[in-house]
Amino acid sequence: MSNYATAVLAKGQAIVTEKNQQPEQRRKIPTVFELAVKNQEYSIPDANELRKSPLRPVEINFFTDVAAGNSTAKAYNHTGSYGDSGKVQLVYVQHVETFGIPRKIADNSIMTYQQIFNNLYEMKWKNLRTRHDTSALAFLYANRAQLDAATMNPQVAPAGFGAGGANGSWNASSFAIEISADQKNRFIQQVKSVMAARKLTGEYDIVSDLQNAANFDFQSQQGQGNQANTQFQFAGTNISTTQDIIDGSYNLGSILCLPAGYFAGMYWNEALNKRGVDDDPGGAIGILGTIADPFGSGAVADLSMYTQRADTSANTSGGSTQDIVDQWELTLTLAYALPPLSATGDSVVMEFAQAS
Repeated sequence: MSNYATAVLAKGQAIVTEKNQQPEQRRKIPTVFELAVKNQEYSIPDANELRKSPLRPVEINFFTDVAAGNSTAKAYNHTGSYGDSGKVQLVYVQHVETFGIPRKIADNSIMTYQQIFNNLYEMKWKNLRTRHDTSALAFLYANRAQLDAATMNPQVAPAGFGAGGANGSWNASSFAIEISADQKNRFIQQVKSVMAARKLTGEYDIVSDLQNAANFDFQSQQGQGNQANTQFQFAGTNISTTQDIIDGSYNLGSILCLPAGYFAGMYWNEALNKRGVDDDPGGAIGILGTIADPFGSGAVADLSMYTQRADTSANTSGGSTQDIVDQWELTLTLAYALPPLSATGDSVVMEFAQAS
């Protein structure tokens, strides 16, 4: 039975405390979504300001690399190349959550209208965050480095991962650096070495599955028991643990690594929502506006609300043939982006997997 039928005021009832409500409404922690949303600065001018309409594509231009020359002698009539540029088109991912609140059903329930609204609003935001977390992880995985062995092996050879490498190898079928079993305790160090060999240096953002996160947690705590300093292993890394499987091909787990701050998730709102419409908050036109993520990510969703007459008598416990329903919609639109690279299949994102 739906629409709060079990909560009609037909018997003495109580409402479970907030703490004890949480297991029923649990969701995964949207770590990948939050990793992306905190990096809003991606282009000049701002890419989201250029998108005036959902019908308008946005192209981002960038300078391509200039290869080193091989000359060693001066020339009186020297000439040089002009350089070049490339472009990428942002792809926006939109997730929508809706809910309705029949006023008479609320009147007939032990839960007040405000309690019902608060619960639905919170749950819908949780749904948006977890759905976008899934989209963010899928974007990272789909856009990881996917170079052939002939291209990748020379790049990672200095770290011992080229053809016949001592520390592992590049799998050009699954597009992952496979770290050999004897290097398991140096997993993070090997990640840093490979990234440095590819000249992607500095701090790193790492998205880890639960298996590797457990290993990292264990390794980072060992110094407390044996007086050995193990904290250095994780210096310069920001590890976000996802509760999803990153790559089902690796039963010992895998991670995605990229230079810190390079993964962007830029929210976008329609112009009319940003201007706002609230001339008829209780009628068929209703409200158009924007609303920030109440959980503090900084993302801003489009908000739509209108009121309609409805027959809710199908809910025989609490409905009515003459009811009024408030209809709500939350739309969170994000463009996920990474720094562009001109080489086909190249990316700043690398997958690392633990080989057996």
